[in-house]
Amino acid sequence: MKCEGALYNEYPRSTPVIENAVWVAAIVLGAAILAPVHAAAAVAYAAYSVACLYLLIPRLVCTRCGYFGSTCHSGQGKIAALLFSPRDPSGFEASFRWMRLAAPVFLAPLVAGLPLLAIEFSVARLVLLAAFAVIALGLTRLVTKRLGCAHCRQRAACPACPGGEV
Repeated sequence: MKCEGALYNEYPRSTPVIENAVWVAAIVLGAAILAPVHAAAAVAYAAYSVACLYLLIPRLVCTRCGYFGSTCHSGQGKIAALLFSPRDPSGFEASFRWMRLAAPVFLAPLVAGLPLLAIEFSVARLVLLAAFAVIALGLTRLVTKRLGCAHCRQRAACPACPGGEV
């Protein structure tokens, strides 16, 4: 479906609040999934997730975005401006290669949790994995596409929204 809706220069404050609430829920569930492996695994996962989403991505991607310094759908444009200097926006599309650094945030708990489920099945573990999968693989994408991409003035050039479609 084609992107529809008003293009925002600044997103409503509720948009990054919703998106970040979904990210935090995924991180908390992911850490809970990894905790039976070892407490250090859960802490390392949570630390990496926070560093990736709130430091690495803002530095490597958001410093080139047209929303740098503005309220974007994720709030990372403001974070990037607080911590880093802007970079050449012509490199925005190419900078998206760094988004793959976020893959462990959304996949590591499944990679670890599925074998744990097979080794020691429990309904609680199954529910935890299912909730994580729905949030990390479904809800994050839905929120980004519907609340973010649908109103992004850069969507035509953004690799996350090929052809400006949602």
